[in-house]
Amino acid sequence: MTIDVRLPKEVELTIKKDKTLEDIIRRKIEHEISKEIKEGLFLSMLFDELLEESKLSDKDVDIIDRKVKEGIVERLGWK
Repeated sequence: MTIDVRLPKEVELTIKKDKTLEDIIRRKIEHEISKEIKEGLFLSMLFDELLEESKLSDKDVDIIDRKVKEGIVERLGWK
């Protein structure tokens, strides 16, 4: 699979001046993107498995979410 990555123009121009630098940066970007995707997929699969037999409804989750956020707001003194 090929993915286009947009870099800031000044970075792109600097990289294009040096083939070795371009290769190093390409490999680094490929590595970081692959790592992020693997971690995201792993977490998604893990949570799917953990929640597979959950009896919580979407409404229950929304209520818990709201209460947690309210607690955070109070603790930070934003309310």
